[in-house]
Parts: sequence; structure tokens; C-alpha cells
Amino acid sequence: MKLSPVSKLLRKPGIPLVQFRRLAMAALPVVLLLALATGCSLFQREIASGISYKIDQEEDVISSNGSGIRNLDKLDSFMKRGSGSQRVVQYTIEGDPIFTELRVDGDRLNLRYDTTEDAFGSGKVDTYACDELVRTEEDHLLKYTLKGCGEDHRDRDLLAVDFNVARQDKFEFVLKYGVNQRNVIDTVNQNVVKDMLNGTTAEISDYTLPQVDRQSIYRKLVLAGYLEEKQLSESCNRKPYESYELTVMINAAERHYAWSECDTGRDGKAMTEVADYIIGLVEAGDRYLQLPAATGGVE
Repeated sequence: MKLSPVSKLLRKPGIPLVQFRRLAMAALPVVLLLALATGCSLFQREIASGISYKIDQEEDVISSNGSGIRNLDKLDSFMKRGSGSQRVVQYTIEGDPIFTELRVDGDRLNLRYDTTEDAFGSGKVDTYACDELVRTEEDHLLKYTLKGCGEDHRDRDLLAVDFNVARQDKFEFVLKYGVNQRNVIDTVNQNVVKDMLNGTTAEISDYTLPQVDRQSIYRKLVLAGYLEEKQLSESCNRKPYESYELTVMINAAERHYAWSECDTGRDGKAMTEVADYIIGLVEAGDRYLQLPAATGGVE
């Protein structure tokens, strides 16, 4: 009889096959118990602590160690609301999540700081109270700082989002938009194309995006979590309809997004807001305003 690959690895030389089978059958319950114990440990810990360790992609604020931030608007809404709770999940460089749950209790802000899923952390849960959470934005940095947290914790940053485009070796993008995407803003080839709506286009060559606009666009992309995976749809039940295609080149990486104006999902709305922001900046510029007015109509 052939042994399975696992059996071949486990069976020691010199042990008769019949004896090996008996040993394997005897060990099976122990193996199953170990597997169940491992699989249930997280579940048991969740029951004991009363908190879920499952990441909620729609509700949790998720910071992925420099590769993007998701649902930052949830934290802003929590601060404006001044009630309820909000969880922040921050991934370490090794990919382990650290959980911070914020909960308003009267005039105090209670925190639960959980590092039990961090293999290189303290592996414990800290609970303490702070006076407030303060949002401050500098030229290239957005910070959320916990203040008045007592002698042991004092003031500490909950989140810091860096959007300094000067720190990047490369930042370029190509945005196509409108009906049939005949409008183009291309910082790679340095040109802008305007759809004249009559089958022709007008073009600006040697177009250079001002550094202040480049910085503000990069900020918009970072705060929209552009490096995170996006759920976008290109389908639309309107005729005609506008669609978007955005390619972002950041350092050695490249991100590509495509969606239509009919995409009213969370990610669709966020990316449309980014695209409209870019379009507004470019179309308000002197060189764009010198282009002739569109003479045709959308069919």
C-alpha cells in the first residue's frame, strides 16, 4: 500500500507498517485536539475580552504602515459626533495588527490599546482615559493626537499621515475623463487634451503642473487611501455617460483605476472626488482657459 506524503515524512525507518498505522491512529485524537485548540484560541479570547479581532473593511480606520490609510473620514466623523466608539487598526512593518478602540464616556475618552496580535509587541491590553483627541494639519502632515492621558501616557499620536510629495522619488499621473474619456491630463508626457464635443480636440503641449498643485493632488490621493485596493465599477445605465481612468506612478510602483459616474459606492465616490479635484485645478489654470470653448454637444 502507498503511503501519503505526510505519512512518508512521519514514518520512521524500522517501524513496521502495521505498527505505524496503530501509532498514527492513536495520535490522531491528540492532533485534532491541538488543531481545535489553535483554531479556537482567537475565538475564546474574543469571547473573554468582548471584542472582535476581525477587521471591518468598511468601519475600521485602517493604517497599513505607509502603504495607505482607509476610512479616515470615519475618525473625523467620530470626533464631530462626540459619542459612540471608533476602532483604529494599525499594521506593523511585519504585518501584524494593533487595535485601538476609542469610546466616549461622558466627558472622557476611554481607550483600549490591544497588542495581543502583534508578534513583536508587548502582547497585552492597556486601558486608559484621555481628555480629548485633537486633529492638526501642518504643511505636509496630518496628525491625530491624544491629549491629557495621565502621567503614564501623557500626550501621544494616535495617527500620523505624511503627504509630502517631495519625499517621493517619482510622482506622475495620467487622468482620462468625460464621455469616451476624450479629455486627458497627462503629467508624464506633459500634455492636456480638451474634448471639443464635435469630434475634434484641442491640446496643450509642454504642460507642467505647478508644484503647489502637484502637492495638493498628492495630499488628496493619500487621504483617499489611493494605495489601498478599490472596489470600482465601470458599468453605467445612462447614455451617454462620463467615465474615468486614472493611472498613478509613485516611485517604482504603478496603480490603475477605472470607473464610471454611475459608481456610487464608497470607493467610487472617493475616486470621483479625487478626479474632479484634479480636473478643477487644471481647468482653472491660465493655459487651459486660453483653449477655445467647446462647440459641439454630447450625444
